[in-house]
Amino acid sequence: MKPFIVVALCSMLSAPTLFSQSGSINNSLSDGGIFTIKDGSTTFLTLSQSDGSLSLNNILIFKGADRFIHDFEVASTFGANTFVGVNSGNFTMSGFADEASYNTAVGHSTLTSLTTGQNNSAFGVLSLFENTTGHSNSAFGVSSLYNTTGEYNSAFGGGSLYENTTGSGNSAFGHSSLYNCTGQQNSAFGWNSGDNITTGSNNIAIGYNAQVAVGTNSNQIRIGNASISLATTQIAWTTSSDKRWKSGIADSDLGLIFISKLRPVSYTRKNDEQQRSEYGFIAQEIEEALKASEVENTGMLTIDDAGMYQLRYNDLLAPMVKAIQELKKEKDDEVLTLRSENDALKQRMSNYESEHQRLLAVIERLTSLPESLSQASKEN
Repeated sequence: MKPFIVVALCSMLSAPTLFSQSGSINNSLSDGGIFTIKDGSTTFLTLSQSDGSLSLNNILIFKGADRFIHDFEVASTFGANTFVGVNSGNFTMSGFADEASYNTAVGHSTLTSLTTGQNNSAFGVLSLFENTTGHSNSAFGVSSLYNTTGEYNSAFGGGSLYENTTGSGNSAFGHSSLYNCTGQQNSAFGWNSGDNITTGSNNIAIGYNAQVAVGTNSNQIRIGNASISLATTQIAWTTSSDKRWKSGIADSDLGLIFISKLRPVSYTRKNDEQQRSEYGFIAQEIEEALKASEVENTGMLTIDDAGMYQLRYNDLLAPMVKAIQELKKEKDDEVLTLRSENDALKQRMSNYESEHQRLLAVIERLTSLPESLSQASKEN
């Protein structure tokens, strides 16, 4: 272990000859002089007369009985730790020579549990308080990112990523953002954003109190909270649809029968101060229509942790197109039937016309028969 020195200026200059009658400590160094405290060949402190610079090696400053400022390292060859604050860091870090290094902590009890973690930055009382082996974490704010072994986390704001222990790659910005998170690669921006995310991973929550649908699920995005009444973009949203991202591709089993069960409605949202009319569907009614069609495991509907239903309107497009195709097929079948019947009628009319012409010829012959007989009689 490196040697330490407790810096106490009053003890440094405690020779009786240095005290004046007023009780003050006064002394002068000669020009270019240097005041030095050392142990054998090891220099602990120097004070230069020429520029007043104070140099401390292996710093350890106590506030009462508690460590206050120090740069404890496992070995002198590696590292550059800096700990400022009551009980910030500790003197029990261990591991290889290049571990427990390059950490910076400022605030009461910051990084106080550190063992072999590297490249951590903690600012604020109790930030990274329980971090032991976790490395490359950044925490700013009171009680931010308690952590234990998680890596590559970033927390900005009091209580941000507070419950995270082993989760890695999370980013939280805002007071209490990702407060309960223990998952991986989650991102939250805004006060209390992503607070309901627990074991879920790769979720994104943006805005004050923005919460994803289900905190234990992964790969969700939520922008805004339930109070948001308008969302716009300069261009339309583009949904990924490449077949290489899909499996189990089959023709839709939802079509005209399913669509015919839906009830289009108009409504106003309770949080819309202008009480504007909107048009859509009721998620619970969609659920009943899906059950009637014997479809249960679908991403069309999501129920959040509070039991609130959410509908993915994009999933209604395929059943609507399927319904149109079914209607078109019915119409095409009807047209084919009508065409067949029409052709048959045309054939019958043609047959009737031929028969009519034949009958007219017979009638004409029958009409001319008496005259022919009379002429034949005269000739005889």
